[in-house]
Amino acid sequence: MVKKLINKYNTMSLPVKMAFWFLVCSFIQKGIGMITTPIFTRIMTDSEYGRYGIYSSWSSILCVFITLSISGNCFTRGLVVSDKEQERRELTSSLFGLSVTLLLFWCVVYFIFRNQIKELTSLSDYQFLMMGIDILMITACQFWTNTKRVKYEYKGIVALTLAYTVLRPVLATIGVLSVPSGIQVEARITGIALANSVLFGWIIVYIFVRGKRFFIKKNWKYALGFCIPLIPHYLSKTVLNESDRIMIGHFVGNAEVGYYSVAYTIAGIMMIFNSSVAQSLDPWIYSSIKKRNLDRIGKVSYKITAVIALINFMVMAIAPEVLKIVAPSNFSNAIWVIPPVTASVFFTFMYDLFASFQFYFKKTNWIAFGSCAGAALNVLLNWIFIPMFGYIAAGYTTLVCYILFGVLHYFFMRKVCKDHLDGYKVYDWRIIFGIGALLVLMSFVMLVLYNYPIIRYIVLGVLAVVIFCMRKTIIGLIKNIREKDEEEISG
Repeated sequence: MVKKLINKYNTMSLPVKMAFWFLVCSFIQKGIGMITTPIFTRIMTDSEYGRYGIYSSWSSILCVFITLSISGNCFTRGLVVSDKEQERRELTSSLFGLSVTLLLFWCVVYFIFRNQIKELTSLSDYQFLMMGIDILMITACQFWTNTKRVKYEYKGIVALTLAYTVLRPVLATIGVLSVPSGIQVEARITGIALANSVLFGWIIVYIFVRGKRFFIKKNWKYALGFCIPLIPHYLSKTVLNESDRIMIGHFVGNAEVGYYSVAYTIAGIMMIFNSSVAQSLDPWIYSSIKKRNLDRIGKVSYKITAVIALINFMVMAIAPEVLKIVAPSNFSNAIWVIPPVTASVFFTFMYDLFASFQFYFKKTNWIAFGSCAGAALNVLLNWIFIPMFGYIAAGYTTLVCYILFGVLHYFFMRKVCKDHLDGYKVYDWRIIFGIGALLVLMSFVMLVLYNYPIIRYIVLGVLAVVIFCMRKTIIGLIKNIREKDEEEISG
């Protein structure tokens, strides 16, 4: 059996091997995150854990403005269209030079409007300093990583990712344990910044030594022209993910941010699973669109979606037990947020099914519109309902917004199909949204069953039997998609 698996691995193409190892790294990162969460929830006070959640949310939002996400799709596209190795090196160093320049620009803005920014964010000068170091180092790592990805040189990426996955929580934990309550957040982010500097600092020198160019006008012009129009999209997605914690901190308190963050961590179990399945589906859907084999997309997607919904529901069902492991008893109220947040994660998977058509036909303006609409509604609903019902309301506002997100992108997909695929109806909305509606209904049922553990365990047992009986179907679907994916890459 082991030999067969080794032979199977050796026959994989480089892109497939790279995808496999990135998936492994993602699960390890999420696993380490789940392991360290119980540590931090026990060694940090509720308020300090919540303050860290606010810092993390602001860091994600401000990073969009500070970096313009230049190291992502913009840089990768530039590498692909460049023919010569020296051009790629110069592109790397010049775009990283632009990223450094943008960081310095925002540092100047911060010093000019320092008091106003600190009042808005509730962050200190020291926290902003650590945030700047963190963003610089992570950006350098992203440039290096994407350079390696284009060449399918995945071994170095895997090694660095694993080192980062281990060193970051270790230094953060040591930092928190070394200081008294009140500065635990500062100690944790210092440990993270130190880990990033140790692991990624050399990349800054590496980039400039190889590229030798800080400024190239055409490269800077290309990057700014590519990234600035996408700010609303990147920012809206980040706001949709992070605004809950910021607004909970503003309206309720830091401790409640901690409770919500723990619930989001547990729901995050499904984020990595759902996104991994979606990443496997995307190339297969693109291939099916290209070959006009549209009828198979719906048939396979219905089954995959049903399986995803079932597994998401399983996470809701075992949430009380997971919560006891992840956090101490004072976090117990977080249980009431887990079902709606987990259901929200499911609708992000549905979004991927629809958005693939928009990406394929380059209708990214619709994607940006959908992201902005979802983010705006999320802020509005949070503003209304968090003061009325507390932090638990944020879970339900998030669910409403992600449902809207899915519905909007379904209609955008229908418009794309009408314009480019002769109006072909890829999905039957009654089936695909029926699965989503059933999951939402069952999430409310689970809220009731949390008070009746014996009935909940019976439901869990029935679901386990269903999954066991469906195991061959699930494995067959995944295997079929991967085989089609590999055929497309190698062919």
